[in-house]
Amino acid sequence: MSKVSDDIKNKTFSPVYLIYGDEAYLRENYMNALKKALVAPDDTLNFTAFSGKETNPEEVVSLAVTLPFMVEKRVILVQNSGFFKSATDEIADYIESPSEDTVLIFVESEVDKRNRAFRIAKKDGYDVEAAKYDVKKLPDWIALNFKRCGKKVSRETVDLLMERVGNDMTALDMEVKKIASYAGDREIVTNEDVMKMVSRNPAFNVFQMIDAIAEKKLNRAVGIYYDMLSEKESPFGILALMERHFRILMIAKDMSEKKADNADIAKAAGIAPNIIWKYVNQSKKYSRTRIRSILEACVKADRDIKQGLVADNVSVELLIIKTAA
Repeated sequence: MSKVSDDIKNKTFSPVYLIYGDEAYLRENYMNALKKALVAPDDTLNFTAFSGKETNPEEVVSLAVTLPFMVEKRVILVQNSGFFKSATDEIADYIESPSEDTVLIFVESEVDKRNRAFRIAKKDGYDVEAAKYDVKKLPDWIALNFKRCGKKVSRETVDLLMERVGNDMTALDMEVKKIASYAGDREIVTNEDVMKMVSRNPAFNVFQMIDAIAEKKLNRAVGIYYDMLSEKESPFGILALMERHFRILMIAKDMSEKKADNADIAKAAGIAPNIIWKYVNQSKKYSRTRIRSILEACVKADRDIKQGLVADNVSVELLIIKTAA
């Protein structure tokens, strides 16, 4: 946790924290760790939470300069206020000269790095970025989470879990806890546990469908499509996944033919390195011309749906039939 974990360990807290970035799981983790370290569970006098763009900056600052009651620090949590996207002089001025008796924690999903309040927070070292986690490190992170639950897991089982869930850390954390609970007293988590407890990610189903399209197995491809519809996936969402998938195949085909290694292909495609080989292998089943043709058909289907020329479920089914026939 870098700055947050160091501060908690050393019990030396900054007067301001700005937690921001794309990884919601890390934002939540950093926030909860600070709250746990700073706020007694039953202290309602010295902890205040604000949320949303309706938060009044003057009210936040007024409370921040109020002395705490019978404790060392007052703690204020402000979430998704927008103070670091639009100009908010009251907040910027406060961060420039914060109260030493208060810990003010901002948690923001979006910031503007040109914003004055952001620049001051950055300059004074109050910023904590929750950047997207490096996908190459995710398998080790998953194994560590299982270890914290008292379980051991093989790399093969971790890869299967990522294949079914994807790279979302919040979803992976929930599934790890669910699988560990299901395993009960057993120390080893198996592939069977993952298969039984984890619903397949729609992208996993699309992968199978595109394999069927490559092999011109029309009935199987359409059957997978109807299975996805029965699981309440939207036709438009399936179309978006198909288009994304074929774009990844184009990247995998181009780069693998240029002898790029899988780590570079994974980075370019935004895919976990431990499963990119599947895309590379699948890309070999398609010519570059066919991938381009299918991408053009996906774009046309998208346009036809948006213009109301054909129903979304019919458009996607016709696309699958056309590409698999």
